[in-house]
Amino acid sequence: MNCEDFREYFDAYLSKELPPRTGRVVLRHVEGCPLCAAELAARARVRGALQAAVRATPVPDGLEAKVVRAVRTQHARMRAGRYTIVVAAAAMICLAIVNLWRMKSGSEEAILRKSSGRLAAVLNVGLRDHLQCAVFRKYSRQPEGAAQIASDLGPAFAGLAPLLQAKLPPEIHILQAHHCTAGGRQYVHFIMAGGGKLLSLILTRRQPGESLGGGIDQAGVDRFQVVGFESQDYLAYVVSDLDAQQNLRLAASLAPAVRDYLAAHAG
Repeated sequence: MNCEDFREYFDAYLSKELPPRTGRVVLRHVEGCPLCAAELAARARVRGALQAAVRATPVPDGLEAKVVRAVRTQHARMRAGRYTIVVAAAAMICLAIVNLWRMKSGSEEAILRKSSGRLAAVLNVGLRDHLQCAVFRKYSRQPEGAAQIASDLGPAFAGLAPLLQAKLPPEIHILQAHHCTAGGRQYVHFIMAGGGKLLSLILTRRQPGESLGGGIDQAGVDRFQVVGFESQDYLAYVVSDLDAQQNLRLAASLAPAVRDYLAAHAG
């Protein structure tokens, strides 16, 4: 496959519509092809701008009532009553799906808008990926096997998974780990859960001007707590619905192993 072949998959990749195996093939190509990486990032930015524009457009008053009236009018004109019921049901389902999509997308953006006033911009980088990938995306809550996690992470990051698991409290386990894109930015994302809590360790390469001052920064918004720390080339985040002190202790426990691993394997 050449670059044009891969680019035909980009929109489906951004919509998370590809089978996992195909998605991993596309991601591996993008990681090794700067031109395709730039193309994917550009499409992600355009997609994000369009979604923001849709969410910013208010739903006209009475829209649902107009849809219901239109369906009922069609019902009166149709002789085949069963067919009409199907049409009406389909219309209402479509409306419900649109509203649900907007509600879920709006919830994610609402949290980010709220957090922008409380979290430093560099902390919002990690929160965005946690919301998109761990909170609002549907995925299996059964832990993936070690071999699958290693395959999804690739050779540069596969060795980090067992190091993390050894540092986690006994009740918390890695559900899955993968490479992903949010807001046009690429991440390595470990999703973890245990004791009724959802957690993420998120890594992303530092961009010019981004810094946490060499230390650890912490903030929270709604039920989410975010702790950020950094290595020479990466920003790292622990995001969870633990309380602030628990999340900070977990991040402090993970940070040395993460920094050492990144310095040795992912420079």
